[in-house]
Amino acid sequence: MSDLVKGTTARLVFPRGIQYLTLDVAPSSAGGLYTARFQGPEPRVATDDTTVSVVPRGARHPFDLVARRAHFTLSPDVEWHIVFQGPAVHVEADLTGLRLRSLQTAAGMADAHFLLPETDRTVPIRLGDGARKITFRRPPGVGVSLLGAHGVTGLSLDGRWMGSQPAIDWRSIEETARGRYEITLDSGANRLTIA
Repeated sequence: MSDLVKGTTARLVFPRGIQYLTLDVAPSSAGGLYTARFQGPEPRVATDDTTVSVVPRGARHPFDLVARRAHFTLSPDVEWHIVFQGPAVHVEADLTGLRLRSLQTAAGMADAHFLLPETDRTVPIRLGDGARKITFRRPPGVGVSLLGAHGVTGLSLDGRWMGSQPAIDWRSIEETARGRYEITLDSGANRLTIA
């Protein structure tokens, strides 16, 4: 996509999951949806006008010693939906400056750190089964809520250790802010930090 219209909505999709992923944001428009670089076997990346689909090549097995890493730098000029449809492990995402519209994981996200961007609207974040060791950090003044009915262990909310909770319905003190994140847990979670 060579000519982006500001405000266009795009999707970054990982249909089979991903390991060792870095996401960040271009400092200014580069004219395309993204740039990417890889270490190890390159995944298949299919792009249509507004969807980028990333599928790892080959099956992973316990004795696969080949390092596989992916680094995507996303355009700040479009609005992004990020979707993990398979397990995502070792994810580092600095989304500062991104127009994030939603973030969704289906199952098996672990060892993930997200630096969330400023927002002027409600942005849904949905975590599927098996969420473990996940951190979300938001900008000052941006509200956040957390809703889950299936239990959370190792929970920290805005610097306050909450330990284990059988269910959670929590809102930050900035809940009335115009921009906020709504985090929903589809199942239980372990070692979840929101700051």
